[in-house]
This record gives sequence, C-alpha cells and structure tokens, in this order.
Amino acid sequence: MANPNFLSPSVDDSTLPLGLGGAWPLRFRNFVVRHLEGLFILVVIAIVGAVFYLFPYKIAFLNFFYLPVLSAAYFLGKRKAVLMALLCFLSGVLFAYYRPAWFAVQGTRLNALLVLATWGGFLILASASIGSLQERLAKGLEDTRQLYEELKRSRVTEEMKEKVEKALFATMDPVVAKLATEGKLRFEKREISIMFTDLTNFTTYSDRNRADVVLEELNRFLGQIEPIVDQFRGHIDKYMGDGVMVEFGAPVDYGRHALLAVLAGLRMQQCVKKMNLPWRLRVGIATGSTVVGMLGVRRQAYSAVGDRVNVAKRLEEICEPTKVYIDEPTFHAVEPFVNAIKLRSSGYGRQSDRELLDRLSSLEERLARENESVDLLYELGKVNFDIHDATTAIRYFERALALDPQSTQIRLAYADANFKRDEFEKIQLKGKLQKITVYEVTGLKDRWRDPAVIPPAIAEMYAAAESHIEIPEDLVLAVEGLDGSIGHCRVVALLSYAMADRLKLNEELKKTILLAGYLQDLGKEAVPHHVLNRGGSLTDQESRLVEKYVQESVAACRRMGYVDPHLLEIVLHHHEAWDGTGYPDGLRGEEIPVGARITAIAEAYSALTSWRPYHEAWDTRVAISEIRKGMEKGRYDPKVATILMEMLRPSGS
Repeated sequence: MANPNFLSPSVDDSTLPLGLGGAWPLRFRNFVVRHLEGLFILVVIAIVGAVFYLFPYKIAFLNFFYLPVLSAAYFLGKRKAVLMALLCFLSGVLFAYYRPAWFAVQGTRLNALLVLATWGGFLILASASIGSLQERLAKGLEDTRQLYEELKRSRVTEEMKEKVEKALFATMDPVVAKLATEGKLRFEKREISIMFTDLTNFTTYSDRNRADVVLEELNRFLGQIEPIVDQFRGHIDKYMGDGVMVEFGAPVDYGRHALLAVLAGLRMQQCVKKMNLPWRLRVGIATGSTVVGMLGVRRQAYSAVGDRVNVAKRLEEICEPTKVYIDEPTFHAVEPFVNAIKLRSSGYGRQSDRELLDRLSSLEERLARENESVDLLYELGKVNFDIHDATTAIRYFERALALDPQSTQIRLAYADANFKRDEFEKIQLKGKLQKITVYEVTGLKDRWRDPAVIPPAIAEMYAAAESHIEIPEDLVLAVEGLDGSIGHCRVVALLSYAMADRLKLNEELKKTILLAGYLQDLGKEAVPHHVLNRGGSLTDQESRLVEKYVQESVAACRRMGYVDPHLLEIVLHHHEAWDGTGYPDGLRGEEIPVGARITAIAEAYSALTSWRPYHEAWDTRVAISEIRKGMEKGRYDPKVATILMEMLRPSGS
C-alpha cells in the first residue's frame, strides 16, 4: 500500500516558528497521517463496542459494519479489508458469547452465534469481493496510466520521426530516404542508366532578369520535370543549377532501366515544348556499370560514380537542343522500342550538308524507279560515304560488288568505307581517349502502323478509334516500360475495337471494350519487376503473383474513376479461358463476358508479335497459327478467334 505520507511533505517540526500555530499541531497531524490505518481500526472497534453496549436491537445494527469494512476494502485493499471484517466478526462473537440475549429473541447463545456466523460470513465475503474489485480497478488504472505514458512517448517519437522524414523527403528522394532510414542502402556495382539534362541560354537569361523571376521560371520547369522522373522510376541525384542528374535502376534495380530513362527523356522534351519556356532542353543518357551508394561522411547523398556518369554528362553537352542523345549500350537496350539515328562526325557546313542530302534523296528515288545498276549503287555508296554514313555506304558497295566483283574502283571504295567507319560514325567526347557511337532518339516505334504486325488497311481503317481514348499515354507507358511492352496496350485496344466492330456489337460496347483493352495491364505495376522480366519459367508462387495483377488492374481503374461494371468485368476476366482453365474465377464459354473474350485474343496476338524478355517478336503467320492452336485446345472463343484470323490473314494466302 502507498505510504500515507504523500499527503504531507516531510518537515522538520523543530524548525517551524511558534507564530505559525506552533510545532505540536503539525506533529499531531503528521502522527495521524502516519498511523491512519491503526487509528481507523481503533475507531471501528470503539464504534462496535459502543453499538453493542449502548444500543438496543443489536441485530439491526450489525449492517452498520458493512460501511467501514467496504470503505476499508476500497481504500486499503482486499487483505486489510478481510482482516477488518474478521475483527468485526470476532468482536460480535465476543459480545454474543457474553450477552446472547442482545442478539436473539430466544436469548440462547447458540442462536446468537448462528446469526453472527451468517452475518460474519457475508461481511468477509463482501469485503473480499469489493477488495478484489478494487485491486483489479487499481491495476487497470495503473495499466491505463502506463499505456497512456507509453502512447505519449510513442506519439512524441512518431512526431519526431514524421518531422525527420518530412525533412528527408524535402531534400532526398522518398525511396532513398525510406531505404536509408531502414539501413538498406549499401555501396555496390550495378548496371544502371544515367541521365543528364541542361537548359540552353539559361545563364544569359539569369543575368538579364531578376532573381525572383529566374527562380520562379526554373521551379516551374522543375515542377513539370520531377513528376516525369517519378513516373518512370528515376532517382533525382542532384540539381546543378539548371541541370539535373538522374539515375534509373538505382536504388531500386529495375531491369528495363535504359528504356525507362529514354521514355523519361522523350517525355521531358515534349513537356518543355508545351511549356513555352525561354530555354530549350538537352538530354544525354548513358548505360553501364557504375558504383552507387551513399556518398559523404557528415552530409550524405545517394549518388553514382564511374565512367558511364562522365559519358552521360558529355552526351548532354554535345546534344542539340530539343534532342535526346544516347550511347551504344543504351541503344542496344532500347532498339526494339524506339526509332534512333546514328550521329555522324561530319565536318561539313550546313549548306554543303543539305546539298549532299538532296543528292542522296534524288539517287534513292532513281533506285526505287529503276532496276539496280552498278553505277547507281556505287554513286549511292559514294554520297553516303561523303556524308560520313559509312555503314550505309558499305551496304551499297557490297550490292555493287555483287553485280561487278572485278571492279577495282568499287573494291577500293568498299575498303575505304570500312577503314573510315569508326572515324566517321563515332564521336570524340571531351575527356575520352576513344571515340564512341552516339545515337539520337527520334521517337517511339508505332506498332499499330507496323505492317509486320497489323495489315495497313486494317491499321488505317481503325486508327481513328484512338480518339475515344482520353487517358494520358504516359500512364500506360510507365507500366509498359517495366517489362518492355511498349505499344502493347494500344495494339490490344485498337485490335479489340476492330474485332468488336466485325462482330457487329453496338457502339457503346465497342468503346467500353476499347478502353478495357487499353487499361487491362495497369495492374502489372504491382507485380515484382524481376518477375515481369524473367527470361525462364516462373515458379508456382511467381505465377500466383502474376495472376493477381488482374485484380490490381481493376483497382487501378477504380482509382482513376472508371467504375462502369461492364468495363471492370472485361478487365477482371480477360485471362479466363473458353474451356474454364483460366483465372481468376475459372469461368467458361458464354459465362465469360464477350469483351473479355475479345481482349484476351487481342492481348495474346500482340504479345506474340512483340519483343518480350523471354522471346523475340514472332512473325504474323506464326502468331496466327499459335492462336489457331489455342482455339483448338479450348483456350479461345472459336468465333472471336476466327474473326481475328480472317482480319489479319496476309493478302494472297
């Protein structure tokens, strides 16, 4: 039990002046406080004695004892309350023994003792019960107090953590900040892609304008660039005035980091063109092995170092405004998805260049009209050599030699082109001992317009349906960039619309199918990227992870505001099989929504005819043959599969 001295401070009585009431009253009060329990018991005994001796009707007064006993149970605890109840009982027994007539009408000692035994039993039981309840209550209150204190400490800690995280997120990439606080960042060598961007004429602009105007315009530019970097999984390493350094593939190791970097670069250039800024943007991207980790001792930052970082910076420096320059490793990583031209190391002026290009265009038109001739092929090779496109020149010289193997002139030109190839087609970067091959990215390949995928007549007939898709392309590209399926959603959407049209579905349903085909792969973002890019077979657990993406796609559609139940049904069930072996619900036959049956076949065809980490693009004939096999095995709706095969059948077959 708590010390009752908490009611009064410890005071040296002898030091108190008598003018304040003297020391004796204070000593008496302290004595009472220290011996409160004993005095309480003495008072109770005195009252018991007085009640039994002075008052008639003793039995009625027995109930009086519940008050002090229950009070003791509440204030002193169960043990002392029971002892007090026992003391009261013994006191009553003592009086009953000597004065039994006070307690029973018959006046017998036995009757008195029985009455007192019953009363005493209830008194002790009540004291024990109330004491137990009081102790539980006290324990509960103490636990609650401790929990409250812990919650207060936890809340203080949480608030401090939130402040630290807020400060970190304001100065550091959120992903890096989270990994850093969890201790998951380390130095390592890793294949990544590095991007440098820079604004032209920014120094001149900043010298001519007030600081607030310059910073407002620069922050407006950065406010548009940062979301693009985040969308394509880049990490902003640092701002260098008007320049930005970004890593792709670190700290999170995305397999298609080069593609994500190029997509981000192209989107940045498009964004800057729309913003009507007083500057233009240069972008340089390099891919290769670098060292990444937290740099610094007291002030740390996550960064990358190595040769590829220097190459990316030099590419940005030589890049023409509004362009995106990449090195050869980056080009090889993105070649299936982008259009790019190899830069030539030309020393010609603008006018002479134009004349050579006009001459080349004229010769190519002649070649298209006329049959191949040695002189024409040789001339084409010479003009390409003069504009420093040695690779194309070599191809023309080889075709000329095939027609005239004995020509010394062509042989010498062919040897000269091979000898000069590196000099013409590789560029000397500042700080690099050897020249490197540089490419300019001109845009993304349009798979819908690729005759190897979609017959030109079909592509032209249904291209206008794309106007019904109001979803920003970047939203889909950011997901397609994870596994290199660029253009897949667009092909699925337009091909599904074309099949729905051939099936004579109503216009509203056709538009719903179009949107569903475009959105149904958004859930891939929730699948671990290493699983999406797996070249070999998936484990059972990985297959289950992939299968869950259809539910994630539905959730993504809902977050975007697409709640049409028909659209969501198509997205959810586009991996169901005609024979009931699909997922997620194992629907079969006509149970599967017609839109899902259509988009399933469109997706299969698009996947077969496009590059994937686990296979090269298939020829149209082979892809259609595979669709036919799937139909015969019960995978696809025969009616829908037949529509696709008839629509994509090559002419003359």
